[in-house]
Amino acid sequence: MTIILCGVHGVVIFLLAWWWFKYNTSSLDKLYWPALLIKLGSGIVLGLIYSSYYVDSDTFSFFQESIRLADIGRADWVEYFRYLWVEKDQAFSGENRTLFFVKLVSLFSIITGNKYWIISLYFSFFSFAAAWWLVKRISLNFPAFATSAVVALLFFPSCVFWSAGIIKESVAMTVLYGMTGLFLIVWQNHKITWLQLATAVVCVWILWSLKYYYAAVFLPVALSALLTRWFVQNRMRPSAASAYREFVLLVVLLMVFIFVVTFVHPNFYPQRIFEVVVENYEAFDEKSDPDKMVHFNNLKPEIGSMLLHAPWALISGLFRPFIWEASNVFQLVVSLENLLLIFLTALAFRNVTKLTASPDRLLLFSILVYCAMLCVFLTLSAPNFGTYARYRVGFFPYFVMLVMYNSPLDRWFAKLFKIN
Repeated sequence: MTIILCGVHGVVIFLLAWWWFKYNTSSLDKLYWPALLIKLGSGIVLGLIYSSYYVDSDTFSFFQESIRLADIGRADWVEYFRYLWVEKDQAFSGENRTLFFVKLVSLFSIITGNKYWIISLYFSFFSFAAAWWLVKRISLNFPAFATSAVVALLFFPSCVFWSAGIIKESVAMTVLYGMTGLFLIVWQNHKITWLQLATAVVCVWILWSLKYYYAAVFLPVALSALLTRWFVQNRMRPSAASAYREFVLLVVLLMVFIFVVTFVHPNFYPQRIFEVVVENYEAFDEKSDPDKMVHFNNLKPEIGSMLLHAPWALISGLFRPFIWEASNVFQLVVSLENLLLIFLTALAFRNVTKLTASPDRLLLFSILVYCAMLCVFLTLSAPNFGTYARYRVGFFPYFVMLVMYNSPLDRWFAKLFKIN
């Protein structure tokens, strides 16, 4: 029976993949199946690593809890659906985001008969499907970034690995990629359909429920960018438009939207946000190996202290652990990636003049601001190397895409993949 069930779900996943392939045809079609296999394999490898090297892990804890909920569903569907809409549970006191994710996993536990590996394949596929759709949109609307988008979203190891399998980031990146694609549709002045609008609402709800800090940075930046673009196009003379003025307007609008965000979640209340950051930092400082985390001396819940430590948080969040800081094979892999990223970032400074003169400079500014803000926040709040290596996937693909643009690696991959 197990073999038959696995076979059935294998066929379902293949049919979904085939339909998505036909529905989203593009000049990049030859990369679809290799990228899909890598993504599915990443979810499996993630499960194998956690089951082999860690006694306790989030992915299997989520799965075990989902089985408990799935058993409720098999016994009483009415009670199960009632439970799905009730956020309170003694087992998840104060962990609403974890409970939300477990509920989501439980739906797949019911469908698959509690098969961890099949659920992992489903989650990995959905994440891949969203990434593929976003890559297609970028390649159509911004062809100069096609190769870097392909590498960053479909093949860059950390970006692929930490957005696969049964982890919150897998689902979070699925909806974040979807939100980014919908944002680009609006950015290109294309009409957004009612279905796409409904999809955007669902994506925002899921992202806020799972990773509210991703949404709390993405939404203000996206809205600020769209309003800035509208103002520049409709209220500013072409001769008056400049990179400096666009950037200043973007920052001003962003500060307004961030101020609004501080009232929509308890952890973001003006009187609490800096305290939460420091409390999280101190919690990690107590339980982490001192050699496996970023240290911020005398970090205080004050805006001045946050700004003082922000540059080091940005550098550490993007490029650490350095190669000499790696103490195991997993950190070594991450540090090698970071070394490559340092090289690409150094080369990217050659494009600054070119990008500031680009008609898409406002979009590029917005992406950089999003990456910088989320990077600083995550590094200050979760300074453990292992933890933020996973958390940073919320901005990492976008940053990799930017620094890869017009680099030797970009051109090499363009030839390798034969991308025009």
